[in-house]
Amino acid sequence: MLRVKEVADRLRVHPATVYRWIAEGRMPAVRYGQPIEPGVAIEGGGGSIRIPESAVSAHKSDPSTTPSEVAA
Repeated sequence: MLRVKEVADRLRVHPATVYRWIAEGRMPAVRYGQPIEPGVAIEGGGGSIRIPESAVSAHKSDPSTTPSEVAA
């Protein structure tokens, strides 16, 4: 299980992007041993969020799951 920062580093994105993917249900995560429900905002203090390594590998292998960067 990886921390949000570790996932962000591996995928070369900002940690806020990983939190957004979790909230959107695009990346599974666990908080305090319970799954985070897709579409539910990650709020509140304390606690740790962990993402399975298999989810990171799957996300890397399917680039369509990663939003494209749009230059402004």
